[in-house]
Amino acid sequence: MAGGCTGALEVDPPEALGNHSDRDHARLASKNYGSEVLVERPYLRVANVQTGRLDLSQVKTLRMPPTEAESALLREGDVLMTEGGDIDKLGRGCIWTGEIPGCLHQNHIFAVRPRRHWLLPEFLVGLMGSLYGRGYFEITAKKTTNLASTNATTIGSLPLWLPEIEEQRRILAWVAEKTSALDVMRVKVEREIDLIHEFRTRLISDLVTGKVDVREAAAKLPEEPDESETYDKAQAQDESKGESVEELEVTPKEAEV
Repeated sequence: MAGGCTGALEVDPPEALGNHSDRDHARLASKNYGSEVLVERPYLRVANVQTGRLDLSQVKTLRMPPTEAESALLREGDVLMTEGGDIDKLGRGCIWTGEIPGCLHQNHIFAVRPRRHWLLPEFLVGLMGSLYGRGYFEITAKKTTNLASTNATTIGSLPLWLPEIEEQRRILAWVAEKTSALDVMRVKVEREIDLIHEFRTRLISDLVTGKVDVREAAAKLPEEPDESETYDKAQAQDESKGESVEELEVTPKEAEV
């Protein structure tokens, strides 16, 4: 057709994530190493890896030979994800930025290391959190009654259509601009939730230690209205509205002779 498309749009076939990344599935375990020289290192557990963020409030340590520690060492830019959990969280990653020097990761955490000349860590996280990424992990997951799991082979087989690195950066900048207001709101909400938890903890402590008199606090609460009185009042208001509508008279315009 003149001036139009003369054939099908040519699109490069997808490439597997494994072609553009390395995957580290550590095998950390507490065991007796005998007389070997050991080093103590912090390590991430499943509880530390949340959707899109890390919770480093409690990080445990483990003693092991230096060679084993090196094999599970996290590197800046690693994309972390858990092996199992709720189906809606499976495959969602967060980026390790070197928050804790010398930190390792547990067996049930995958560390995907993108080859940055092909794939940016931030772009991979965005893909995994997109509808496309969510659909892939929901379809390929091993599911039980309440949990789902994935494995290194499935992660490495994730099909990707990768734009050039500069295009990946432009896409990420556009997404950041459009979602900046949501990020600010999320931080505020999380802060308010933390304050509520702190208030609850402090209130329970005050009640247990007797700093707050429950009877005195209850006496200061406003009295709740009687349910029957509230119902009668509401019904009376509805009836008065109905009467006012019935009293309205519409006077038709006199026909011109």
